[in-house]
Parts: sequence; C-alpha cells; structure tokens
Amino acid sequence: MSAAFRSDDAGFTLLELLVTLAVMALLSALLFTGLRFGAHAWDGSEAHGAGMDEVRLVQDFLRREIEQAYPVYVATDPTHPAVDFQGSENAMVFFGPSPQAARTHGRSRIALAAIRDGKHIALMIRAQPELGGGSWSDLLLRNLAAVQFSYFGPVVRGGTPSWRDVWPSGTLIPQLVRLQIKYAKGDARLWPDLIVAPRIETDASCVYDYATLYCQGRS
Repeated sequence: MSAAFRSDDAGFTLLELLVTLAVMALLSALLFTGLRFGAHAWDGSEAHGAGMDEVRLVQDFLRREIEQAYPVYVATDPTHPAVDFQGSENAMVFFGPSPQAARTHGRSRIALAAIRDGKHIALMIRAQPELGGGSWSDLLLRNLAAVQFSYFGPVVRGGTPSWRDVWPSGTLIPQLVRLQIKYAKGDARLWPDLIVAPRIETDASCVYDYATLYCQGRS
C-alpha cells in the first residue's frame, strides 16, 4: 500500500520561492553597496595617508635645509657687507647644504619659490652650487592654492624682533622662518604651519675680500 503525502510536507510554494529570491536579491544589493562604499572609503583613506606622508617628507626636508641656512656675506658696497639672504611673501633665497638629490658637494644658493603650475600653484626648489656647476631644480608640492613665507627677528642688532612678510637685506638672518600652505579646493591634505629656526648666526669662516666683494675663497 503506497504512502500518501500530506499537503504540509510539500516543498516551497511558488510564492514563498519568489519572496525568498526577492529578499536574497535585496540582501545582495545591500551587501554590494556596502562593499563598494567600503572600497571607496579604503581608497580615499590610502590616498589621504599617502598625501600626508608626502607632507611629512617635504616638511622634514625643508626643516633640515632651512635650519642649516648659512649667512654668507657679500656686498656691492665694500664698507657695508650684507648677508646673502632674501625673503619675500612667496619666495626665499639662502645659502645652505646642497640637497642630496642635486648630487653636488658643499653649499648651494637655494631658492624656494611659489610658481604657477597650470590652474594652481607649486612649491619649487632650485639649488645653484656655490663653487659653480649646473643648477638643480624640482617641484616639492603641487596642487596648491597659496604659499606664504614670513620671517621673525630683529632686522638690526639690538632691534625689536617681530614677524614680517619681507626680510630686508642686512647683517642678520631671521631667527625663525614660517611657511604656510593651503591646498587647492577638494584636496584633503593638510599642511601644519612649518616654523624653523636657522642655527647659524655668523659667517665664522668669512675673511672679507674688498677686491672681489666676497669672502676669500668664494667666487
């Protein structure tokens, strides 16, 4: 005698199957959306991290160079020799150790300047070796909205130190140099104000030559 199947022992009804498929499709869509959002967030986090790593590297490089700014004396007026240091709002020029990337030895005349780079601004470095040879240049940062140099200290010995946008030619270099940078709109990188104190105040190796208007041994 054959066994009879009860109705409640049957499999899923067509309606139940359709509902199950619809729920699974909805869950799959939500899961895909979550994974895609997570991937975008991860990519954004990695890009931001790489950008901040670049900022740290550039700040470390600039700190080393500016800390070792050397007050080389030159003069067009033999009776009033002055330090070869020039500072403005968007550029500064000083003597310091040649950057390793320049592959030269000794000191170089180093220029840091904001230059136009397409629709935005870039921070450029240029190094001209003190004893001659080819110059070297590179772009340190791109996609900038603003670059601002400022300088702190007395412009004459015994004067009152203060912050200023331009450092006049004289016998002193600034006690502090500050570099402020703003990135272009939409760029998530941040630039903490870089404030550096040059360590060398006097050109101890200078024996001034009134014939060449430079220290002896320098061209």
